[in-house]
Amino acid sequence: MYFNAREKIILRELSNNSRASLSSMAKKTKCSYVTVGKVIEKLKEKIDLKFTLEIDLIKMGLLQRHILMIKFRDKPDHKWLESLLKEEKEVISAYLTQGQFDLIVFAATSDPIKYVLWEFVLTQKLSSYGVLVKSSDLPYFSFGYLPLDNTVMEESKIDISNDDKLLLRLLNENSRLSYSDLAKRMKSSESTIRYKLFNLVKKGIIKRFTIAVQKPPQLYTIGFFENWTSYTEKFEEKAAIERKITMSIDEQMPVLTTFQMSIPLSGSFGNFTMGLFDTEKDALENTIKKRKDIYRNEGYEERHAKILKPLKGMLPFRNLDIKENYNVVKWEQQHY
Repeated sequence: MYFNAREKIILRELSNNSRASLSSMAKKTKCSYVTVGKVIEKLKEKIDLKFTLEIDLIKMGLLQRHILMIKFRDKPDHKWLESLLKEEKEVISAYLTQGQFDLIVFAATSDPIKYVLWEFVLTQKLSSYGVLVKSSDLPYFSFGYLPLDNTVMEESKIDISNDDKLLLRLLNENSRLSYSDLAKRMKSSESTIRYKLFNLVKKGIIKRFTIAVQKPPQLYTIGFFENWTSYTEKFEEKAAIERKITMSIDEQMPVLTTFQMSIPLSGSFGNFTMGLFDTEKDALENTIKKRKDIYRNEGYEERHAKILKPLKGMLPFRNLDIKENYNVVKWEQQHY
């Protein structure tokens, strides 16, 4: 699937700000705003381009954030699994996989007791399939984001008005809705909508107006969990090398960023990464094989699988500069 420079630039602009005007994107691509509009419509059909929000889960009151790696002895029916997960308000997104595990689930609740109870009940519901659940705490994203399913809004304890919650849900479904469209749907004035939206951004609840591509041109999506069983004095030095490789893999403007997600974890695993590649061979050579070489003598372990499709929520794929947006937290910066 071919993408020209204009399409790549527009994807980068929309990833950074999906509410960017046609005229501003026209200046960047040196074409008319009419042409930009046509390109966007073409991209919506070509790669199933969605306009959504990057929302701060902590500001939403979802203080308990976890990622679950799930493996079945006997795989359940996909439709049954999808139906089950869609009813779980605590599930932000869930991805069916093929490889060393069968399912990835991102979940969030407002308090730890509620989370523990929810995970216990979910495991019970899946127990007849010989389920193994490995859960890890998700403190923050080094890179990437999770499109937030609107059903999770009901789980949050955020202290905002019902109108603000409605505005969030509308923009989460389509972040390019105009002020006039939002005003009509909310039976309000455009000036009120602008004020409310300004406050949601100012409070940090909305981190970014962005996109989520559901049909990436890359054919192989890899997700992998990592652990280190021994940390030498050179671990941080090796981690810096690995980060540099991750940040520099896209030497030229990509259609979609190669590495879409990097999350430090606490619990069953120490890190989770998601990336887009053309083949399984490319994925393994540019992720697992390189990291095994870098982290020699650190007791490096990994579990990887191909991500097949979302069972709940959306895929989080976009075109965002990793170097500009990677959140580096080095061990030596922390004081205990």
